[in-house]
Amino acid sequence: MKTLLIQANLPEKRIALFENGKLADLKIVKSGQKGKAGSIFLGKVEKVVKGMQAAFIDIGLERNGFIRIEDLPDYRLSDQQKPISSYLHEGQKLLVQIKKEGDEWKGPALTANIEFPGSSLIYMPYGGKVTVSRKINETGAVKLKEWGSEILDNGEGVLLRTAAASLPADELKEELYRLRREFKELLPSPSSKAPAPLKEAGDLLETILTERSISAYSDIHCDDVYLAENLRERLPDECETNVHHSKEGAEIFETLDAEIHKLQKKAVWLKNGAYLLIEKTEALHVIDVNSGKFTGKDSQRQTILDTNKEAALEAARQIRLRNLNGIILIDFIDMKDTSDQARILQVMQKQVERDRIQTRIIGFTELNLLQITRKKTSEDLDTLLTEPCRVCNGKGRVDSAETVALRLERELRQYRYMEDEAIWVHAEQGVMAILDRSVRDLEKELHFRIFITAGDWEKPGYELRHIGDEKDIRERIPQQEKNIDK
Repeated sequence: MKTLLIQANLPEKRIALFENGKLADLKIVKSGQKGKAGSIFLGKVEKVVKGMQAAFIDIGLERNGFIRIEDLPDYRLSDQQKPISSYLHEGQKLLVQIKKEGDEWKGPALTANIEFPGSSLIYMPYGGKVTVSRKINETGAVKLKEWGSEILDNGEGVLLRTAAASLPADELKEELYRLRREFKELLPSPSSKAPAPLKEAGDLLETILTERSISAYSDIHCDDVYLAENLRERLPDECETNVHHSKEGAEIFETLDAEIHKLQKKAVWLKNGAYLLIEKTEALHVIDVNSGKFTGKDSQRQTILDTNKEAALEAARQIRLRNLNGIILIDFIDMKDTSDQARILQVMQKQVERDRIQTRIIGFTELNLLQITRKKTSEDLDTLLTEPCRVCNGKGRVDSAETVALRLERELRQYRYMEDEAIWVHAEQGVMAILDRSVRDLEKELHFRIFITAGDWEKPGYELRHIGDEKDIRERIPQQEKNIDK
């Protein structure tokens, strides 16, 4: 049973998939984040670097984007290997898409091979060919390639996902035509100025619809009534999916909060008493497998194999949920027999096939470290939910102001319909600024007054100073502020 949770009314929008009651996938999108993977811009070529066969493109962000020659459709579809200066020149306008988000050191990686993702296919206006998922059998792949060749115009391309194999041709055609219309409506006029944003990725409805067909879920819980209604309207006829409007504070959302809190911990305990330790460095992520309390009833070799199998399943899940990317090393308990290593590789490979992000298993090193690379399309969960600690000069991390403000809102909701008239909250300035935006709506929802004062804290935090009569709190605030000043 698959259940989808959507929290659209939070600063950090969340889409979570539960399979048989267990969190299986998670996506978090920060509001107002510019330069997200998938966003499309009309860019301007700033500099062509012949020695690197690449160019820097101004797309209106803080740092210029970077595009390689192989990400130009004209080069990819050409029989001749010409230099990048044959395709680009300084000042030229170019339609580009972010394929990898930038960071504090460098700008985003760009491509001119534009993609419009759908739930069953990806439309590529300049793709030039039909590609079929390797998970589709040979007979199905041949039929889909024939379908694609007949329906595409010159120069167009399409990548047919696994879901396309089970859909009727009319449904595939409808999705392709919709994506083609989106592209044509997006095209700028010759007089358009560059740089200019054309399509911002991260629209919640679009993200939900492109992840997988909404009919694949038994239940969908959404905290936004309008988004829930929009999803109901998009359900196919005779579909058994139930779409629920569940308000913030509902038990199912509290369960997700608890799961996300677990994902911020280094240690992950397994059912058999073993555990994983997940560490992040500047260059890579390391997952260390420890036997812990697990001793097993069989031979030492079998005990180690059983522990490593359980660890492999959970490690693959944690990689997906935490969105670990780049180089990942898993330090399994030493296995002397190569056939045991082969079994662990099979387990990992099967789990990787469930990942929506491109992941490659390299194999074991001589030191029994499993090497994995996972494509970076967005920041990992730790980076999204935390910020560098001002106390330790960035050597550690603390919860961000947004995360603490969300925790404060959840705590305030526990006092809904209380007999007292008001609550006094003393918070760090960043937390106070975020809560200020929604405090009036919260008061209407919770039926009590909320007074907020700012404190000079070393990190995002808060405390509930007093709960009681509104008049009493109004008198307490100036008195305690005087005591603080002294």
